[in-house]
Amino acid sequence: MDRAPGFLTVLRNRDFFALWIGHTVSVLGNDFHFIALMWLTYAISGSPLDLGLVMMFSSLPPLLFGLFMGVYVDLWDRKRLMILCDIFRCFVVLMFPLLYYFGLLRLAHIYLITFLLSSLQVLFESAQGSFVPNLVARPQLVVANSISQMTSQVTNIIGSALAGILILLIGNINIFYLDSFSFLFSAASLSFITRSGRVAGATLSVSGRGILHRMKEGLRLMANTELILILTITMAIMNFALGPVNVLFPILSEKILQAGAAGFGFLMSGLSFGMLIGAIVVGKVSNRLSKGKLTYWGVLLMGIFFSLFSLSRNFALSMGLIAISGFFFAAPKVLGITILQDKIPDKIRGRVLSAQIMLSSLMFPLSMLISGVFAQYVSVPIILLVAGFIMVLNGIYGLSSRVVSTV
Repeated sequence: MDRAPGFLTVLRNRDFFALWIGHTVSVLGNDFHFIALMWLTYAISGSPLDLGLVMMFSSLPPLLFGLFMGVYVDLWDRKRLMILCDIFRCFVVLMFPLLYYFGLLRLAHIYLITFLLSSLQVLFESAQGSFVPNLVARPQLVVANSISQMTSQVTNIIGSALAGILILLIGNINIFYLDSFSFLFSAASLSFITRSGRVAGATLSVSGRGILHRMKEGLRLMANTELILILTITMAIMNFALGPVNVLFPILSEKILQAGAAGFGFLMSGLSFGMLIGAIVVGKVSNRLSKGKLTYWGVLLMGIFFSLFSLSRNFALSMGLIAISGFFFAAPKVLGITILQDKIPDKIRGRVLSAQIMLSSLMFPLSMLISGVFAQYVSVPIILLVAGFIMVLNGIYGLSSRVVSTV
């Protein structure tokens, strides 16, 4: 296998660096935004139900528009599309403080703005995932995705804590100005990319029937290409298996591990820290090993350690096990998208990746709902153990597939 290029080598690619630095700032802004939005919603209504409704409105756009957006990701200039998404998000976010200061902000506005921002984010992420393979050489693709994953985990670790500090210093509503600026910064950074975002042979004008035909093309490729189908299903299953984390970890920390809210925060940080280290390792070794096998060994080993985590009653041991779980989760997280980007033809990549995002987006809230219902009748450790077992079965299935071993 070829030796993997270094992280600095990939970051010296000016086009990728422009994408990465803008993405880093906007992701940090998103972390600030999430904390501020939850506090703002709770301050207005005081109802946990309304917090759930905000999450619901955030989850709807991938399901409603995912396939449709994928068509336009393959038709339009992807770089310009991302810049426009960032500019629109910059102004849409400003609606929060503007409505608030004029005394007009209501829950209905929060739902609508959240829905609009989520729609723009789905379009942006589909375009970004489709565009990255055009910015870096094929051997650099794993490292590029590792860098993106590392960035996400670092911001997950520090973003929420920093948001809490900033809320104390400048007030909750002013956080949205920072988020708005992060999108403006991202748009400016993207404008420095020299590579065209146009797909060869793409035409901008298309009829309603043509849109439907193009959507079917993406789904047909996914269904008829065994490797793409297996990976898409794997990503959806992993999202389903990890759904209980957000719902049940607070209960686990409070009632089982006796660690309270601080313990919940540490568990989530431990998972992110493990994924950060795992992303670094994957970026270093992936070109020397089978990417397909490495993906599913990661799924299998994460399932094993997550199952052990579900059985732990000691907080320190739980911290170690969840960090190890995160370490192995980095393999499918980084390599899954890398393989899809590499194997899907450029002219149809947006549609297939949008379908993958749609399916994965469906699984996460569905799993949170199911786990929340079952938690009323079954102990939290049992539900988490079942989630770990699902991962183990997923890993065994992938490792037994001949098409996976050829990648």
